[in-house]
Amino acid sequence: MFKKAFKKNLIAGLLVTIPAGLTYMILSFVITRVDRAMAPVVKGIFGSRGLQLLEEWNIPGTGFLLLALFIIGVGLFGTNFIGKRIVALGEKLLHQIPVVRVIYTSIKKVVDTLSLTDTASFQKMVLITYPREPLKTLGIVCCNTPDGIKDKTGEKMLNVFVPTSPNPTTGFLFMVPEKDAVAMDMSVEEGLKMIISFGMTNPEPTKTLKN
Repeated sequence: MFKKAFKKNLIAGLLVTIPAGLTYMILSFVITRVDRAMAPVVKGIFGSRGLQLLEEWNIPGTGFLLLALFIIGVGLFGTNFIGKRIVALGEKLLHQIPVVRVIYTSIKKVVDTLSLTDTASFQKMVLITYPREPLKTLGIVCCNTPDGIKDKTGEKMLNVFVPTSPNPTTGFLFMVPEKDAVAMDMSVEEGLKMIISFGMTNPEPTKTLKN
C-alpha cells in the first residue's frame, strides 16, 4: 500500500516539476544569452556606471527587454508608409546579393509562413484517410488548392498539412477533396498537443463536424 502511494505521488510530482523546471531552464538560458549579447547596447544606453549598477542589483532580463522594445519599435516603423518603402528598398537590395539573397529569402518564407498561422485558414483541424482505409490521421487545413488543380480534378480540394509525431515541425502536404475531410471541433493547438503526445492528450469535446 505504501509502495503504491509512494509511486503515485512520485509520478505526480514529476509531472508537475519536470515541465516547470525545464521551462525555467530554457527561459533562463535564453534570457542570459540575450542579456550577454545586448550588454554593449545596455552599456551604450546606461553607460558603464549604469551597466555596473544593473549587474550589482542583479536585474536579469534587461537586455531581453531592450531587444523586445527594439523589435516592437521596428514593427511600428515597418508598418507605416515611410517604413514600408524603406523595408521594400532594403529587401530589393538584399535580393541583389547572390548568397545573402538565398539565405534571406529562405528565412523570410519560413517567418511569413509561421505568421500566417494566426489566420483563419490555419485554425482548422480535419480528419483524413491516410495512408489507406480504414486508417485516419489528423491534419491542418492550410488553404484551398489553386484553381488549376480544381479544374483538373473537377472538385474543390483542400491543402492539408499532416504533421509527424512527436515532431510536428515536419510532415506531409496532401491535396484532399473537401468532401473527404472531416472537420474536427478542436483548435490547431489542441490538435498539435494530441499529435505531440502520441494521442494521450485528448481534447474535449471530441465531436466532429462534417463539411
